[in-house]
Amino acid sequence: MMADHSHSLDNIVSKRQSFLESLRNSSKGKCELETDLDVSRSTVDRGIRELESAGLIMHTNNKYQLTLAGRTAVTAVQQYHRRLQEIDTGRDLLSTLSGDIDIADDFLDGASSIQASPEIPDQIITYLFDSIESADIFRGISPVALAGHLDEFYTMMTVNETVAEHIIDEDVVETLLEAPELNSGFIKQIRHDRVRMLSSDIPFTYGLWIADDTETGIIFYTETGVRGIIMNDSDAAVQWAHTQWESAMADATQINESTLQLTDSDIEDDSGTRN
Repeated sequence: MMADHSHSLDNIVSKRQSFLESLRNSSKGKCELETDLDVSRSTVDRGIRELESAGLIMHTNNKYQLTLAGRTAVTAVQQYHRRLQEIDTGRDLLSTLSGDIDIADDFLDGASSIQASPEIPDQIITYLFDSIESADIFRGISPVALAGHLDEFYTMMTVNETVAEHIIDEDVVETLLEAPELNSGFIKQIRHDRVRMLSSDIPFTYGLWIADDTETGIIFYTETGVRGIIMNDSDAAVQWAHTQWESAMADATQINESTLQLTDSDIEDDSGTRN
C-alpha cells in the first residue's frame, strides 16, 4: 500500500504557507483571511480544515491563530526558502569548486554573495581591502597569488597598522620568488614585523580570510582573476573559518629570510635590478 503524502506536514505547510504567514503576527477571522489572501471563501474553508487537522492553527474567540507547532512550522519554512535564496545567489560561485570540496552550511547561512563585474573584474577586491583596512588582526589563506594586488595589500596593512598572518600555497611561494616583477613586494611582506608569512600545501582552491574574528570571506578564482566572494559575519561562520585556518596552520612552515636563504642580492629593487 502506497503512503499518502498529501497530509504530511511538509505538504500541508508548503501548500498553506500563505495562511500560516498571514496568521503569524495576529489572529484573524475567515473574512479577514479571505481579504488578506485574496482568495475565495471556499479556499479559506479548505485551508482552515487542513491546518486545524494538522494541529497548526486553533479557533479562539471566533478567530484563528497559530499553535506553537504552527509558529515553529512557518519559521522553518521561511528559513528554508531564505536558505534556498542564498544558495541561488551564490550557486554560480559554488559551482566553480570541485564536488569534493566542502563549505559548511554555517558559513553559507546568512552570507552575502558578490560576483565580479565583467567590465571591472578586479573591483571586487575592494571588499577584501575594506576588511583589511578596518581590522586590527587579519588572517588569510591563498592557494593562488593575486599578483596585481601585492603592493596594494602591503600598503593597506602597513598604513593601518594591521597585524597579518598569511598562509600561501607552497607552489605560489616559488612563483613569487622567481618572478622579477613580484619578488620585491613579496620580500617586503616577509620582512615586515607585523606580517607573518607561512607556506603550506593548501588542500582547497578558494581563498579565505578572517578579520578580527568578526568577519570572514571566501574568494573564488578564475584562470584570469577573481570570480567573486561570499562574506559572512556570523559567529558560526567565523568559527568554521577558524577551523579551516587551524587545519592549514597545522602543516604550515613560517617563511622568513633564513628559511628561504635570501640575501639582499636575491631581491629585485623597484627598477628591476638586483640590490
